[in-house]
Amino acid sequence: GDDTMPKKAALPRIDDCARVASTKWLALDTLTYTDQEGKERKWDVATRTTKQSVDTADAVVIIPILRHKKSSRSSAANDPETILVEQYRPPVRQSTLEFPAGLIDKDETPEEAALRELREETGYVGEKCTVPPKVSRQLCMSPGLTDESVHVVLVEVDLDNPYNHGTPKPELDAGEFCVVKRVPLMDGLQTMLDDPKNGMPIMGLYLFAMGLQLGASTANDAKK
Repeated sequence: GDDTMPKKAALPRIDDCARVASTKWLALDTLTYTDQEGKERKWDVATRTTKQSVDTADAVVIIPILRHKKSSRSSAANDPETILVEQYRPPVRQSTLEFPAGLIDKDETPEEAALRELREETGYVGEKCTVPPKVSRQLCMSPGLTDESVHVVLVEVDLDNPYNHGTPKPELDAGEFCVVKRVPLMDGLQTMLDDPKNGMPIMGLYLFAMGLQLGASTANDAKK
């Protein structure tokens, strides 16, 4: 055969992407793709107009771990906490409970974005040097609907840092209305999320809480 002929990508493959409509922040595209059986198919996908590449994440989701690093407090008094953000989300027509999150700016690393968004959204300052943020691989969000992807970033927050004393003040953008909630990480998180008086939990947060609870119960069962 002629080795100079371009080879088609293995199946399934994306053959074309056509923009249907867009607003300032969101667009609707129709993908034409060939499935595993060689049949041509269509798929509508929502995408951010700010998306830089399919190979880079749009945003970061931050899991803050709050504790006293230098304190002589008892272990019970120094149990780790986390931070949740409650805010009204028009698409679901109600308030939600989420981890702090935000878009990654151009030429910004996921670590830089996580520390910036944590400070802007909650007022808390995360550790950058003593315990560097831990960044996940690129993760999809709702792949049947959108090409949005994120990095989950684990950020240590030292409560002995003077910037984190008292009630730190967020630096919210115009139109942002967030209620910052400090929550015990191991005791009470699941209960809070199950309480219908609180906002609707975002799925990743709920899975995180279920995982903590499952891990704790499995560890207890192993000790019996």
